[in-house]
Amino acid sequence: MPRGRRVGRRSLTEPTALSTRLGLITYALSRLPPRQLPALAIYAYVISVAAERGWISRSVWSKVGGSVVAVLSMVTGLLLSYRFSSAVSKWDEGRMVWVEVRTSIRDGIRMLSIPPSHKASPESSSPSSAVDLGDESTGPSRNSTPAKNKGKGKEEHDLIGERIDELSGLLAGFAIALQHHLHGTRPLPQAPLSDILPPPFLSSLKRTEARVRFADSHEGPSSESSSSTPLQPSLLSDLRRRRPSAPTTEEKDYSQSEEEWELSNLRDKAEEAVAKLSDAVSGTADVRAETELRQQLSQLNQPSSPPAKRPRSKSNLYTPHPSNLPLALLKLMEAYAVGLAEVPIDRGGWSEATRERALQFIKSLSEQLGRAERLRSNPPPLPLTLHLSQLLIIYLGALPLSLLCLDSGWALIAITIIAGWCLLGLEALVSEVGGVFGGSENHQPLPRFTNEILLECLETSPSFARYYRDRMVSRLGEGDDEVAELDRRCAKRGEEWLPSFT
Repeated sequence: MPRGRRVGRRSLTEPTALSTRLGLITYALSRLPPRQLPALAIYAYVISVAAERGWISRSVWSKVGGSVVAVLSMVTGLLLSYRFSSAVSKWDEGRMVWVEVRTSIRDGIRMLSIPPSHKASPESSSPSSAVDLGDESTGPSRNSTPAKNKGKGKEEHDLIGERIDELSGLLAGFAIALQHHLHGTRPLPQAPLSDILPPPFLSSLKRTEARVRFADSHEGPSSESSSSTPLQPSLLSDLRRRRPSAPTTEEKDYSQSEEEWELSNLRDKAEEAVAKLSDAVSGTADVRAETELRQQLSQLNQPSSPPAKRPRSKSNLYTPHPSNLPLALLKLMEAYAVGLAEVPIDRGGWSEATRERALQFIKSLSEQLGRAERLRSNPPPLPLTLHLSQLLIIYLGALPLSLLCLDSGWALIAITIIAGWCLLGLEALVSEVGGVFGGSENHQPLPRFTNEILLECLETSPSFARYYRDRMVSRLGEGDDEVAELDRRCAKRGEEWLPSFT
């Protein structure tokens, strides 16, 4: 007897049709104008009461209202249609921008994930390299042996592989940095950017002139020369264990810089929380209107006054990340591409064709960054918005008068409320959709896009997945849930197979 198909049970968390429809109705009602619609209802009630008590003439005012409605209907409809089509086209272009960003990152990660077909040849390596890989001497050593050369070549290839993993992290982090840049939120030091970007780059963002660390070597800019002699391990441990005595000036500066860094993080998080709370209290519609008005005023061709002089900050801990992090990451990507091309091919470097291909997708990401910034700060012209708002007020003000000849009372009020909900609600939705990149339901889901891009990068490049896991383990520990989830995804993917041509 054939076994019937097993029908899976319906998930308990899946919403029913009634709850879905109710949710849609609730969502539509939540988009009602919060203040204009009650004011319009009160105005229609006053007109109805005045007509019933004979304070105004029904025949005269109905003709006046009907004439105004007939004249303004076409103009108001055209302006609303223009705003609607412009907002939808901006929304579609915003989605296309993220599709292009995702495609460019896919191309870059795919190129970086494929290992070179050649093998290292320590004997044929050129002694004079365009990029310093940490060699102690540039000339041939008298006591060099094949074993030493082999180990030296392996170290060089490990360094090149590490740089390629860092470049992969820059590619994956570009999408996350672009999301924070468009939302106006703080990108660092939150995860996953803190686990993706190169550690020297993250360390350089926290540096000040007074900062001194007890490290074996310096990594980046310093007021003194970086060619100083490294500290001995015994001396280093003695300095770290020396706690009962009074702290030195260097220790005070270091602790002060770390405290400033933590206070800066707490202050920025508190400002974001207060901003979100104020948005929730005042209503998202008013916040969007205020943001759009501020952008429109900034685009007016007016003579600008010289900016006031701002007090100089004590250190860069108050602004520990660049003002345009995606642009800074693009600069780093190009530096990595140029540096890898300067390394000889037999030592793991790139060819000219590989470099040009890398520069091509970096250029594509730069173009998408410009398009996204244009969509974010390109509202409709201010005169057009003001004219449409005034036309809607006049049109809705004349609508109850035009209905006096037909009916009065609650029917007049209901028709006026329905018309106001359609027109004012459409204007509010058009303004929200035209924002493209925001945090409401009608904006582009950038967090979902960036999460999908990061998962694709981890699945495409096993080397980058190992690099990302090592960074997560160093921050969270081996037994953390996020590390276990990443291991589960990597185990589900299985081993990667690539064809061999040797």
